[in-house]
Amino acid sequence: MSASDRAPCDDRLSRALAGSPELVAYERWLETERPTARTAPRDYLFLDERPRFEPRADDVVVALPGLAVRERAGRVCLVSTSPAAEIPLPDVPHADAERILAALDGVHTLVEVRWRDGVDAAHLGRFLRAAFGRVAFAPEAVRALEAQLSACELVRFPASPYAVVRPYWENMIDVRAHLGARAPALTDGASVLGLLRELHVLALVGASFERFYKPASPASDEAVWPGTLWHAEARLVRTPRGTIFVSGPRVLAPLVGGRGFFVRLATALGDPEAAAPERPPVAEPLPWGELVWARGERDPEPKSWFVPPRPLRAEHFAALGAAWLEAEAATARGDQAGARAALAHFHWRFVRLHPFRCANQSLAMNLVNALLGRTGGAGIPHLALDHLALRLRSDAYATAFARAADAYAPPTADPAERLGWLRERTRRALALMDRVSACADAAAADGALDADPEGAVAALLAGPTAR
Repeated sequence: MSASDRAPCDDRLSRALAGSPELVAYERWLETERPTARTAPRDYLFLDERPRFEPRADDVVVALPGLAVRERAGRVCLVSTSPAAEIPLPDVPHADAERILAALDGVHTLVEVRWRDGVDAAHLGRFLRAAFGRVAFAPEAVRALEAQLSACELVRFPASPYAVVRPYWENMIDVRAHLGARAPALTDGASVLGLLRELHVLALVGASFERFYKPASPASDEAVWPGTLWHAEARLVRTPRGTIFVSGPRVLAPLVGGRGFFVRLATALGDPEAAAPERPPVAEPLPWGELVWARGERDPEPKSWFVPPRPLRAEHFAALGAAWLEAEAATARGDQAGARAALAHFHWRFVRLHPFRCANQSLAMNLVNALLGRTGGAGIPHLALDHLALRLRSDAYATAFARAADAYAPPTADPAERLGWLRERTRRALALMDRVSACADAAAADGALDADPEGAVAALLAGPTAR
């Protein structure tokens, strides 16, 4: 983004942080999205591979080679043999489906397809809702985004790029660009906090302030508040029958991979107490929140929850800023180990501080990956790093983070090869976690780990020297 292009964005950022018409429009848009979000299944960071990347009028859409329109049991379907697929086209007549398929020639944009004789707009919309991201694609649009920021760095577990919400991807590119422009002005905790607030706005509405994204967090069903710190304090009532959560911020803190696996992971990282359902506040220079076993009014049963530290203090942001500035300095001098250690402290503090109502992890990992990519490695998927940060001590988490940075730095820059490699690696890790947690005893778990040393590296149970 050039200096002349930045001026309108900078002006809007200033107004957005004080309240603006753009954010009023965003809040109105959220109101239209919330009824669907409250009933739809939750899918944090796109583990489910269903298509979310919507096509736009200026996209050139192409169909899979050999895709054909057929009737199956009285239904009009799109049928592919390689790969095998059968996609129903509800309420699209056979002749219209064939006309649309023929018009998706890889040359004309969707708006041009719409203008072609005989293409009905409603039928085209139904065709795309059924087929796009499954058997019809916009490769140039995806390629343009991937060249700026890999989708693998934006999700928990890499899947098809069409599983990524398009405004989310685009807004995170804007976040990266703004970070690069503002980085030289960062000198202390206050300047880092100011930048984080700006980046949070961009993550939600983009540099145009018209590209809206609703985070997957349940908190976004109530409010989002771009760029505004979440000062609310958790209200807990501790009774002889257990702790009751009344209101305020809380974050679910599960045992990653199941109890059997997580006990081994925490022990391997030197923090076995992290597997306990509740533990006292971590012994840090500042209180960074606590893990509690609690149940809210609408919770069917108690669970492990992390309660962020409140009130938010200047000292919190000073420590957060110090970690970021050290990571920047280590990156500049080519100190990969130092940069990773500082980034681990930054991410641990950011996740536990939970300064915004939502989009905390997405924003934090985008920043982390920006520096990881400059230290001779590459950005990595989010994995379950945020959940680990909520349960582990900071020193144990730094070890886990360094292992993740090693284990998930792809050996290739080619987007397709990178995606395939990372998908296989994450699947291997998840499968090993399930096997270990399902083992009846320690001996069986040992056997599962011995049988898959690469899986143990991918699951962060071992460092790269075990490869």
